[in-house]
Amino acid sequence: MESFFLWKNVLFRGREKIDRLEIEKQKRRMNMKKRLWTKLAACALAGTMAITGLTGCKSSDKKDSDSVDTVRIGTQEMPNDEGIAKAENYLEEKMGVKVKLVKFDSGKDINNALKANSIDFGLEGSTSTALALSTGIDVKLIWIHEVLGDIESLAVRKKDNIKSIADLKGKTIAVPFATTSHYCLLRYLESQGMSESDVKLLDMDTNSAYAAWKRGDIDAAWIWQPALQSVLDDGGEILVSNGDAAKEGYMTANVEVVSSDFAEKHPDLVKKYIEAMQEARKLYSDDEDKAVSALAGQLGLKENEVKTQISGSEWVSAKDQISDEYLGTSDKVGKMADNLLDTAKFLKDQKNITSVPDKSTFENAMAPEYIESVLGK
Repeated sequence: MESFFLWKNVLFRGREKIDRLEIEKQKRRMNMKKRLWTKLAACALAGTMAITGLTGCKSSDKKDSDSVDTVRIGTQEMPNDEGIAKAENYLEEKMGVKVKLVKFDSGKDINNALKANSIDFGLEGSTSTALALSTGIDVKLIWIHEVLGDIESLAVRKKDNIKSIADLKGKTIAVPFATTSHYCLLRYLESQGMSESDVKLLDMDTNSAYAAWKRGDIDAAWIWQPALQSVLDDGGEILVSNGDAAKEGYMTANVEVVSSDFAEKHPDLVKKYIEAMQEARKLYSDDEDKAVSALAGQLGLKENEVKTQISGSEWVSAKDQISDEYLGTSDKVGKMADNLLDTAKFLKDQKNITSVPDKSTFENAMAPEYIESVLGK
């Protein structure tokens, strides 16, 4: 009987500890949201005071966009909302400061730049975000550019008559390691009863993969657009895609992350970044031809190629992004945190990281409050 009450007491204390941790977690999220709204309100008040000539508190309000000369955005060449924003100069228009666009070929390079504090924002795949959070790079996930489908795929040579994933046994496949492509490739191999040891993998960025394809050094490549289109135009065809991997339970996306320190100091600029993405999506909705033409010029592609590539992904609306399926809300974390946790476990299996952080690391990285602010939630 004594052991029963002892065990009951242990359970009670365990439950009490869990409840206390949950309360602390909710307090942190609410405090974060409160700080965001306080800063945004201060910026709005400063603007009103400037218009009406009430500038007595000007010195204490010089923060956010007023204290930033240049915002540094790490970007990749992709046919998405950021591509339109770059082509139409929405970023500088909305953010009200000089924007320096720094081009990269992979999320790994974006992460290295974030770690070195050489950029403030970064466009990367969700696998790269999981890698960043698992290696101590302190970022917030603020926006989902697109959920990936055919826009990111495994291409094989038509002449090789490869009809199934099993036909790739013993073949050489190029893929950028620690990316959404790498994640989907290995997870899809597993779903089909194969493993990494059944193929030869080469770690290459998308442009290097295309160069290797042209030389005949590889049999297949799991990469993304626009390099994927170059491979398809050079005798390739799609065998499987990220969309097929998603059907097996492995969703991937291109997302926007921002340095946590930058977001803390300049929440209005984070909000304005999202407003720029909304403006880009509005252009695509209102005048698709103009948006496609802008992207074609930005990427050096034909307009029909841009349309094909866009159709290979899903642009999740801002409203849906703060649903349970994705980021969630300031009050309740969405499933994206679980997705990143599973990705981190994959990265550990691949020895890209030495340990998987606690789930709270991924939950705390979800930052729906900026979208909520834009939508007036």
